Amino acid sequence: MNLSGLLLRRCIPELSQSSSTLMSPRTIHALAVLLILVQLPHLLHLPVWVSVVGAWLVLARLQLLRNRHGKVLRILLSPVSVTLMAAGSAFLIKADYGYFIGRDPSVAFLFILVAAKFAEVRRAGDATLLLCLAAFLLLTQYFYSQNILAACITLPAVIALAYVLAVLRDPDNPATTPEQLKLVGKLLVHGVPLAAVLFMVFPRLPGPLWSLPEDAMATTGLSDSMSPGSIGKLSQSDAVAFRVEFDGSLPPINQRYWRGPVLSEFDGRNWSTSKVMIEATPQYRGNTSDVVNYTVMLQPHNQRWLFALESAVSLPRSDNRVQTGTQTPSNSPALGRIMNDGQIIATQPVSQVLRYQQQSVLSNAIQTSGYPNDNTLFLPGKNTQTQRFASTLRKSVDTNAQYAERVMQHFNIEPFHYTLSPQLLGDTPVDEFLFDTRAGFCEHYAAAFVVMMRSAGIPARVVTGYLGGQMNGDYMIVRQSDAHAWAEAWIDGAWRRFDPTGAVAPSRVEQGISAALPDELSVPRLARMKSGWLNNAQLRWDAMNHHWQRLVVDFDDSSQDRLWERLGIGKPALWQVTLFVLLLATGWSVLILGIPGLKRKETNSDERLWQALCRKLSARSIIRGASETPTEYLHRAALSWPDQAQRLMILGECFSQLRFQKLDDATARTQRKLIRRTLRGLRRGLYKRSLKPQQPVHSEPQHPVQT
Repeated sequence: MNLSGLLLRRCIPELSQSSSTLMSPRTIHALAVLLILVQLPHLLHLPVWVSVVGAWLVLARLQLLRNRHGKVLRILLSPVSVTLMAAGSAFLIKADYGYFIGRDPSVAFLFILVAAKFAEVRRAGDATLLLCLAAFLLLTQYFYSQNILAACITLPAVIALAYVLAVLRDPDNPATTPEQLKLVGKLLVHGVPLAAVLFMVFPRLPGPLWSLPEDAMATTGLSDSMSPGSIGKLSQSDAVAFRVEFDGSLPPINQRYWRGPVLSEFDGRNWSTSKVMIEATPQYRGNTSDVVNYTVMLQPHNQRWLFALESAVSLPRSDNRVQTGTQTPSNSPALGRIMNDGQIIATQPVSQVLRYQQQSVLSNAIQTSGYPNDNTLFLPGKNTQTQRFASTLRKSVDTNAQYAERVMQHFNIEPFHYTLSPQLLGDTPVDEFLFDTRAGFCEHYAAAFVVMMRSAGIPARVVTGYLGGQMNGDYMIVRQSDAHAWAEAWIDGAWRRFDPTGAVAPSRVEQGISAALPDELSVPRLARMKSGWLNNAQLRWDAMNHHWQRLVVDFDDSSQDRLWERLGIGKPALWQVTLFVLLLATGWSVLILGIPGLKRKETNSDERLWQALCRKLSARSIIRGASETPTEYLHRAALSWPDQAQRLMILGECFSQLRFQKLDDATARTQRKLIRRTLRGLRRGLYKRSLKPQQPVHSEPQHPVQT
């Protein structure tokens, strides 16, 4: 016997008694509803064939319930067939993903196993294992998303899970379904306050309860390489890259350069990051009032780089204890390192929402020690027309700074066109772009600028990241449509930022992509300047998810400390928290359930109703004899009080059913309500004229009904 089944049977004695009995149709239907609700959240991230197989197994089991003599279904859903199907699914999952030990294939296999278990279940005792598997499958959806929608999807499944437990207690009485659902809702409402208190005061763990090997999932967002058109495709998505909360004033839009991967390697067409990176120590000796403090909530992109405003002057940390305006290190460990090229590399790939504190100085130059690496000057021998043009242009000016400005003027004066859908380029993309098509997106202009710098003997590199951001209440949304590429050149001992896109389309830097491409259909809807009710609704929904992430998902040990500070008390010891929770749980249980032993039993309710009837009849001088049964007593009362005979007969029938028949809770409550209503009618009859008693009156004291 499995441990989960043993625990459930100990909690629900009825399960142990019926473990060998066949499962009732009502139980199978309840389990099917539970499995469907558990499967729904996984349909978006599982392979289509896995979803189809899992759903088919559930529906086939329901069909077999309707048609028990279907030979084909009985063969397909036999234990042997289901076992072979599950084993075959394991091999197919391995072939589909390319590996088996990991998050995605493990969830897919569990999805199949839960459906297979339901398909072959026959005995009521097997439902305990199925409940445990379904509950765990429900929790695995949080491997992929922890937003408020995931929580809302979980609630119906939790209700269905509790309902199945209620059905297992009484599987053969469908009349109790409304009462069972009412009980489930009442239990959930009663448990919410206690769960909320436990969430806030329970000691927070430093990491997740489990750890899975990294999945070879497709990355999202910026890549460590760039080719003509790559960022243009990314800019057509309105997915959120990260959100930002600023501690002070908001930086102007033309200074919101969010630095990401730095691309120094060039093979003539593609740009990529350097294979050798050296860690640098963040330093800033200027005015502390120029430091911008902010918090980044980075969406998972399964890469190791983090994003920060240029230029970062602190290491990213996970809590709010970075002192404003200073470089005093936090007590929490750093989440990443700053490299000598200015990009920030995390300690591990970002596979879930990462919240970190950051400090930056708004500057268009990065001071470094030493001369740049040789790869920032390397050209592969292609794009020779651009190199000849750059050499000629360099001779027309005196300094490197003047040359860089001269190249920027070239982009501004010549008829270049900014577009998301440029023509495809061949093996010499920079030559074709500068002298033939003259239409491109930001990566085209940044790459051309860097090649022209290197052709003149000036170290240069491409920087990718995001530019801009949209305010939504008290935080900023940076989307994939804000993806951008610019250039840096080594001039006068520092890496200085040059954005040739701004020379061609200044509105892209000053107002955003929608202003630079007002008629471009490829611009995502949420990035367009025209906002409608749908955009506003999506912004409000994003705000709800943002607050959910900040207040619930990211509620950690630091958040708990701030909660104690707001309450005006210090951080309590563990024994104090334990004592507080025990006292609170006890008080809440007493409030909901009452004090054991003092609460009157339900059987006493019948006795009280009988005593009330005897008192009313005694008021009519109809006294019950010591040896008189309740039926005889009420029959004599009907003869003595003929105008109330009908009510007395109703009372006699109700009391007989309560005493001698096994009624369910709902029917018993209905009978008691009928008794109370009839007793009120008898009370009104006391004030009406009626016949004198026609039978001799017994003087013995009343005797309670034998219940």
